[in-house]
Amino acid sequence: MDGRLDGIIDSDYDVSIGKQGEVTGFVKARSIVLSGVLEGKVACERIDILASGKLIGELICGEVTIEAGGKFIGESRELTEGGLIVSLPEERKHVNSKATLNDFSEKENSENE
Repeated sequence: MDGRLDGIIDSDYDVSIGKQGEVTGFVKARSIVLSGVLEGKVACERIDILASGKLIGELICGEVTIEAGGKFIGESRELTEGGLIVSLPEERKHVNSKATLNDFSEKENSENE
């Protein structure tokens, strides 16, 4: 994908974010190839951050490759062999595509207080 998306990508397949792609939100996919910018929470079996790619946020993944020049800023957890099941909370499944990760973070912060 090339272009801008604020919201949720929930796919059982591969996702490719091109050099002109900007995604903010929650991304769940089998594998991700990142040439653009992805900011938010990411869950996948494999991610390849190419030289022009930038991931900012939380990553849950089995295998990570970062080419020279690629950037990852955030925290990561390994996807275990038994498989960590990452699903969208019910309230997030019904959020329209204009919602941002900040909307979710603010709600989670208020619930944790």
